[in-house]
Amino acid sequence: MRPKKRVFLGLLLLGLLINIGIVIYAWAIIFDFGGDIYRLALLGLGGVLIFFALLTTIGIILITISLLRKQTSPHLRWFMEKIVVYLFPFVLQLGKILRIAQDKIQRSFIEVNNQLVRHRSIKIKPERLLLLLPHCLQWSECVYKITKDPKNCRLCGKCNIAALLELCERYHLKLKVATGGTLARKAVIEARPQLVLAVACERDLSSGIIDSFPLPVYGILNERPEGPCQNTRVDLQKVEEAIKSFIITR
Repeated sequence: MRPKKRVFLGLLLLGLLINIGIVIYAWAIIFDFGGDIYRLALLGLGGVLIFFALLTTIGIILITISLLRKQTSPHLRWFMEKIVVYLFPFVLQLGKILRIAQDKIQRSFIEVNNQLVRHRSIKIKPERLLLLLPHCLQWSECVYKITKDPKNCRLCGKCNIAALLELCERYHLKLKVATGGTLARKAVIEARPQLVLAVACERDLSSGIIDSFPLPVYGILNERPEGPCQNTRVDLQKVEEAIKSFIITR
């Protein structure tokens, strides 16, 4: 089942109310504070605060409309995606205060991001798409390391790596396996893709989406039947459907 976008969206709307409160409070301070010098200083500070609050408010409204209408204006896309990335840490903190599980917020954020990426209607050559995988997809007892070269896999079928390699061969994609955020960023820099199709857990996908902006990242959550970071799996059908939706087929 797809994660609910309404979790992240609801927290964004709560953030909207907080922004409106900031604007009202800033104006109240400016006009109620005694003394012309203090008022002038507060006017400058309040003006900056109000500007960013209004900008954020406009962004939240546009994001909400875009998600509800399931389409995005190409001229406003970068602005909306920037607001989502900018507000994500704030939304996480808001979720903590409200005692909403962090992974639930992260899943919702990933789904919101994925919808915005889908709205781009991206169609690229297969070699410009990077399939980025976590090393925990590999069978934990396998002695053949695939982080430097995924083709070192012996295709035994005990994990999803063999099937994912076959997908990359079939669709002529680049594939990288990373052991963490630093190596994942390095892989993206080396591959220079136009789009990253990433498989990972909620935390790694969320941080990867933020770190890679403005490069679009489409995230697919891994499955953890044995717990985190060990013998994880991924829905191969979801991966293939995502690949087909973004590449120009030959």
